[in-house]
Amino acid sequence: MKTIKLFSWIFFGLLCVAQLGVILFQIVNYERILKEGEVFYFKVLPLDPYDAFRGRYVSLRFENVTKAPLAEGEVSRDEPSKGYAILEHNENGDAIKEVRFTKPSSGNFLEVDVNFIHQDSSSQKSATISLPFDRFYMREEIAPKAEKVLRARSGVTVNAKLRVLEGKGVIEELMVGEIPLSQFVLSK
Repeated sequence: MKTIKLFSWIFFGLLCVAQLGVILFQIVNYERILKEGEVFYFKVLPLDPYDAFRGRYVSLRFENVTKAPLAEGEVSRDEPSKGYAILEHNENGDAIKEVRFTKPSSGNFLEVDVNFIHQDSSSQKSATISLPFDRFYMREEIAPKAEKVLRARSGVTVNAKLRVLEGKGVIEELMVGEIPLSQFVLSK
């Protein structure tokens, strides 16, 4: 009986260590992306909802990022699947160059959900995609002020500052020009 109880405690201890290890790995990976990832800016159309369990956050809809050309040679898929959005810096700002279903071996790319494939009259295929993030959490006292500023939209352009590394992305900050949104709201 004592042996079974001892094995139960050992199993419980190993299970706790494994759970803590997974959480620690996720935190380290998140911080690594923030530290080493390349910066991309995407224009957002934010809203400010409230979640009783998670608090205030800015729900993000990305402007001009939901549809991208499908890479040449890629075969259309009927059901939603995982894909990779190839990111680029260009004269008009940061953008998605194309979408592929095979993981690139190098370069800047982001793992996305490919929801639908379109084909226009010129036989050009494009993919409707969903980015892996759709909200940005803010401090409780700042979020309502941010909502008022953003709803007024008085010439304010908000960009999500993303850090991307090896297909994973993290929203570092929401920016109004060169100023973080939280500082911009406090200055108003």
